[in-house]
Amino acid sequence: MQANRYKTEIFVYYDMNKLILILTISFSFTQWFNIYHGGVNRTYYVSYPDNASQETPLIINMHGYGGNAINQQIYSEMDQFAHSENVAVVYPQGLNYSWNVFTYWDSNPYDDVGFVSAMIDDISENFNIDLDRVYACGMSNGGYMSYRLACDLSDKIAAFGSVTGNFMINNSMNDCQDQNRDIPIIHFHGTQDGVVNYYPPSFDGSLTVEQSIQFWSDYNGLNQNSVETINNNVEIYRYYNEVSKVDFVHYKVYGGGHDWFGSSWVTDWGFNASQELVDFFLQYRLSDFITSYLSGDLNEDNLINIQDVIIVINLILEGEFDLAADINSDNTINVLDIIQLVNIILN
Repeated sequence: MQANRYKTEIFVYYDMNKLILILTISFSFTQWFNIYHGGVNRTYYVSYPDNASQETPLIINMHGYGGNAINQQIYSEMDQFAHSENVAVVYPQGLNYSWNVFTYWDSNPYDDVGFVSAMIDDISENFNIDLDRVYACGMSNGGYMSYRLACDLSDKIAAFGSVTGNFMINNSMNDCQDQNRDIPIIHFHGTQDGVVNYYPPSFDGSLTVEQSIQFWSDYNGLNQNSVETINNNVEIYRYYNEVSKVDFVHYKVYGGGHDWFGSSWVTDWGFNASQELVDFFLQYRLSDFITSYLSGDLNEDNLINIQDVIIVINLILEGEFDLAADINSDNTINVLDIIQLVNIILN
């Protein structure tokens, strides 16, 4: 662990075909952390508000393909908006400078979902984090990863956001298990994005923006929509229904490219994605969607015993999934969960 409070640094930001040299002076409490997960060492960078005096919400902000944690912190400029609301931000580092979201992006074969889950646990042990208010977002490949977490880690993350990253269809759409909860999402995309297409065809097998909207509207049962025009280039589409707690919000930037909109390093489009992400996220709590449960208590009798072990075995044999049976939070139910459950009983 390495901690800094005041520092001056020069960074080279690289994401796909963009190269930006940045000189920055930061004035916040920051720390590098290392955890060992999936047989490899993983790192992440925490930016924590100096004046935090109570439980702090946490935003996971993931870099794009070819980027890194520090670049994403500087490029997105999220800290200033998050810290003003007493929100911490963590910038995880993807191995091979990427995130495992299948197909075109599978240069990273590592368990990134498990890493993010373990990272949340590790952060909560070192900081006073409000685990009811954990959120995920990312740029480009990091946005793809945010969508994957919406499918695979919605038992720990309340709401999700993507800036120029689409939703993978080949795997995520088919494997996106019904999490038995609604999924709030906010998505920012430029119509002239030359890296991740707004319109068909999709170069990597992902859904287009319109297809993503349709998928998540159907998933959440959102049957109404509204459009707000904030200037000649930006429209905000909101998809909702009268009874659901969630929205799918889409910022459509006409002429916008592959950028983190609102960053000082790109064109001013009249809004700031980081500010909008923070505001959107803080509307939601995990407890809005998931009632508390005792991990391992499959039959909900407030006891953990051999009856629960039998249920886990049956779930494995039948190929079914239950959050309460995923004892080690790796999004898979297998013999490791049985072993951990037996250890809980014995101890």
